[in-house]
Amino acid sequence: MKQRQKYILYAAIPVVLALSIIGYNKIFNKPVINEEILTSQSAGKNRAAGEGRALPVSVYIAEYMTADEGRLAIGSLTPNERVDVVSELSGRVIEINFREGELVRRGDILVRLNDDELVAQFVKAEYQYKLIEQRLERQKILLERDAVSREDYDKVLTEFNVLKQDIEQLKIRIEKMKVRAPFDGVIGFRDVSLGAFLQPNTRISTLVDVANLKLEFAIPEKYINDVKSGSSVTFTVEGTSKIFSAKVYAVDPQVDIKTRTLMLRARYVNTGMLLKPGMSAKVSFSTSEGESNIYVPNQAVVPDVKGRSVWVLKNGKAELVQVQSGTRTADMLEILGGLQKGDTVITTGLMQLRPGIQVSPQTIMN
Repeated sequence: MKQRQKYILYAAIPVVLALSIIGYNKIFNKPVINEEILTSQSAGKNRAAGEGRALPVSVYIAEYMTADEGRLAIGSLTPNERVDVVSELSGRVIEINFREGELVRRGDILVRLNDDELVAQFVKAEYQYKLIEQRLERQKILLERDAVSREDYDKVLTEFNVLKQDIEQLKIRIEKMKVRAPFDGVIGFRDVSLGAFLQPNTRISTLVDVANLKLEFAIPEKYINDVKSGSSVTFTVEGTSKIFSAKVYAVDPQVDIKTRTLMLRARYVNTGMLLKPGMSAKVSFSTSEGESNIYVPNQAVVPDVKGRSVWVLKNGKAELVQVQSGTRTADMLEILGGLQKGDTVITTGLMQLRPGIQVSPQTIMN
């Protein structure tokens, strides 16, 4: 019995102590403080403050590279010929002889305008022409016999020549009432309807020569001696991995002073009509072998109103540097001025950078 009372006493002691502590805290209004939580919160704040002082970024060390695959430029395809089909004269549309998007040949009649009035004038002028022609023959015979004066003969001759020119003008006007295709090409969307009254220079449609295309692209002035008229270039377009070839046939006589580039045109025979005017093209051209220049990743370049810039890490802080760019490859951009070998170029976090902000390199790109 005594042993049982001893066990009950041992079990009651902790309960009494716990109740005493709770009562003490309630009486003196002292909450229990979890020091471990406070320590964790303080450490979290310190870590957050540490991260705010330096922005973690990836960097690239600028170095010389050789573009073994040639240089890359961005160009566009333009049609060899393109024209808005218009009427030179006014008139009502009585025939439309083409369907949108079809191939037409040079000289095909695309649209006919009402020429009834002109035809009537032409028939009338032909009757007058026959009468005055006979009159002129009689005057000529009389002049040879001195039966009429030279002045009377010249008057009839002048009337004859004027009427002859009037007939030629009527023929021209009647022919212009037929709007013909000026060259072989594909006709575009129709902008007029049957029965519409056309005014001069009203656009009927657009005619484009897609069988022969022009490739326009610009190269930095540094390479003006490497690509000339007669040089061959290759290019690719979106949607296909096929490589196309074109030959340069014209070079702009002057360098663009804003971009310091030279515009070139190459000709491409569009076999199979695979390409369309207006498509963008990545143009590859060859330059001097073994030439090395500084290259940086494309994602490190920031375009602005003055040209292009890159963020450079100097003394632990970000600095925006204006650069002069050259040709572009699939992943890299050539830098012709503004950077030196060994400069640390920032490649990530560009939207968060400001001049003078502290940055912390985390990864070095290769």
